[in-house]
Amino acid sequence: MYKLYTDKVEKFSAKIKLEGASLKDSKARLIIESESFDLMFKGTIDTDGVVNIPVKRLRGLIDENTTGNIKLEIIAEDTYFVPWESTFEVETSKKVTVEIKSQSAKRIKESKSSVQIVSQSEPTISEREHVLNIVKLLIKEDINIDNLSVRKNKLNNIVATYITENTVNKDQRSPVINKVIKVLTKRK
Repeated sequence: MYKLYTDKVEKFSAKIKLEGASLKDSKARLIIESESFDLMFKGTIDTDGVVNIPVKRLRGLIDENTTGNIKLEIIAEDTYFVPWESTFEVETSKKVTVEIKSQSAKRIKESKSSVQIVSQSEPTISEREHVLNIVKLLIKEDINIDNLSVRKNKLNNIVATYITENTVNKDQRSPVINKVIKVLTKRK
């Protein structure tokens, strides 16, 4: 049985002897016949009678585990020959197999105890520190909830500078800014 692959380019190669006709004027084809369709690949024959037929990747053309017949056709002048024929099967040359082994109860228990769930409404320590640092900067610049609209440019500069100079990730930015506003509202 001949193997064809969905994920690599192959080169079908065979040596033929042709009598009574010129190799130079002869043609070679590899025909792949399956139940639902046929494919044909054209090749060359060199002066020594070596047939070379490139077979492109079959991914998207033929599914894995497809079977059928494959044959080499030679057309020499006005004569048609089938010097070789076989069955074929399509495979993938690279495969990954995963075997999951069961975990012991002890391992599962250990992993559960190491998981810590943090409520989203309560800020993490780093969020709390960011809120306190930003509020301190705003108080230092005399920005409060009453003059917020008047001093919005200064506020934007302070917050933007703080966020770029400190490690405030994108997920933390919105909660930190909301909590800064809450603190300023309480400081009235």
